[in-house]
Amino acid sequence: MQGPSSNKADSMSSAETTCDASTIVHGAIADKADLEARLHELTRAWGLTPLGENIAYLWLTKAATDSTGNLSRLRKWALMQLNHQRHPSNMSSWQRGCPNVLPGLRAQPVWRNHDMFPWIKTLEAAFPLIRKELLDLKNDPTGFQPYRAPTWAGVRPAADGIGSVSHDAGDWNVYYLFLHDVDYAAQRARCPITTALLQSIPHQYEHAFFSALAPKTHITKHHGPTNKKLRVHLPLVVPSGDACRLRVGDDVIVVKEGECFVFDDSFEHEAWNEHASQSRLVLVLDVWHPDFSAPEVKFFQFLRKAQLRLERKASENDADGFYQILQDAHALPTNVDAIFANGI
Repeated sequence: MQGPSSNKADSMSSAETTCDASTIVHGAIADKADLEARLHELTRAWGLTPLGENIAYLWLTKAATDSTGNLSRLRKWALMQLNHQRHPSNMSSWQRGCPNVLPGLRAQPVWRNHDMFPWIKTLEAAFPLIRKELLDLKNDPTGFQPYRAPTWAGVRPAADGIGSVSHDAGDWNVYYLFLHDVDYAAQRARCPITTALLQSIPHQYEHAFFSALAPKTHITKHHGPTNKKLRVHLPLVVPSGDACRLRVGDDVIVVKEGECFVFDDSFEHEAWNEHASQSRLVLVLDVWHPDFSAPEVKFFQFLRKAQLRLERKASENDADGFYQILQDAHALPTNVDAIFANGI
């Protein structure tokens, strides 16, 4: 990890080359008290509860002296935070708009080698069953809602005043199964096979939904929130030809029914359904980046859940808060024609 050479945080790296782990205190020899104070300051900046701060601090001190390599990415990330470095020095230019890029993770727009995702074959084999559960929702599509984000996260405020939209043509609706610890148990109950498959996936990020692009829809270029995860699409209903495409960085995917693809949505990306009359429906799910060790996933899960709880509490009286927008969008009338266009 690179940072200013005068920064005391660099001693977390240099100490390991001169002493064994038993002599390293939080990865530093000199200015131990100063580094301890800075680590506590870092955990406070994450907005955690006092208990959460203590837990995070213990993780950081463990990462500083870890010799197994299991916490090396956490350690590099902590160094980046301590050095007030916004982005990794070797980050792809396509990731520049992503607000949270961690160092030490392989960065490629599309992951065409699925060997490290053996569960994808299981998902593709279940394509007919998942597709049927999705299409059965047409009988009662009330769980679908327009995709919305807070106004500060987008450039196009929604015409109805509820957050912002991410498309400049057409319509985009979603049916959430897992999202930010919101209770979607009732919606999952209507899709038991899909839910069971999702829950069987190792290191699922707990973010999954059905996505419906109406005919002539364009989702404009944007970035996901972080590179900690990869995104998987299982296309369920796709018009023939090349009307449905996804661009990730400088790579373009032509979407095909039943064929999963994996991409890193921290890269700039955009999507099209240019068919004149038929919707495009896919199952979307996120998984933790495969370069993370199991202990690192555990730490970042803890941190993410703690911050989501605080964000939810903070947005209780905020009309433009993420959770309030989710609730308000859910109450909007369902546009069945946009979701299941052309007699799907």
